[in-house]
Amino acid sequence: MEKIIISRKHISGMELTPELARIHAHLCGDGFTCMYKTKRKDRIYVAQIGYCNKNQKLLDKFRVDFSKLFGVKMKMVRNKQVTISSIRIFKEIKERFGKFGSRKWRIPEEIKNSSKFIKLEWLKAFFEDEAYDEKRYNRLKTKSVNFKGLKDAKEMLDSLNINSTLTGPNCDHSYYLTIPNFSSIKEFNDFSKEPIRK
Repeated sequence: MEKIIISRKHISGMELTPELARIHAHLCGDGFTCMYKTKRKDRIYVAQIGYCNKNQKLLDKFRVDFSKLFGVKMKMVRNKQVTISSIRIFKEIKERFGKFGSRKWRIPEEIKNSSKFIKLEWLKAFFEDEAYDEKRYNRLKTKSVNFKGLKDAKEMLDSLNINSTLTGPNCDHSYYLTIPNFSSIKEFNDFSKEPIRK
């Protein structure tokens, strides 16, 4: 099998694709990036990128997107998360998109100013992780402690002429991004929140 070699320059200048937008959205949602010191003799630092979810389809999709972009295979852990250790990829993701973490993630300008399709791919991926489809009230509701991140998401919805409201802070210092009349929004006709596997 031919070995896949991807240079630093290639990744840094990578075109913004649906796969890259979805990876960023999931890292803002149920994903993680971290680098820490290790006592291993062969290296000083270890960096990990991962995604946690109880929905197998979402784990598989993230794994496929990641493999397509970076030429690596993520490890499946107990069918609840996929991870990979790579300082190179960790640095590239950080250089391209900045910080992650529940209070730190932001949507970069290149995604906010991208095509309608790319914006929708980001929003759907993020909502797959973070939103609640409240069918009783016909609304999609997302809760987060990251006001600026939700504000970025609202700006993208506004740019697509999709009505939404951003409210808070709540008593736990969180905020809600709510899309009313959700079933009538044609851009999300193919979106669904599948039941979480117990």
